[in-house]
Amino acid sequence: MEYIKGTEKQCLAYDVEVTTGENYRGGTVRWSEPIEIDGYHYMPVNDRYSTSLTTVTELSVIEDEII
Repeated sequence: MEYIKGTEKQCLAYDVEVTTGENYRGGTVRWSEPIEIDGYHYMPVNDRYSTSLTTVTELSVIEDEII
């Protein structure tokens, strides 16, 4: 799966574009929510909606903190 890597604002704008284009109704009300990892935001790419933002195929790994 590919993900957009950008700011929260960029990811939310892409979500609005896909959600509007798909005209979701009923149980699905939006494409996705941004995932924040280490200060970056990620959003799954919908193959029907292109983007000029950076895309990645894997999300950054979050290491568990030992307390």
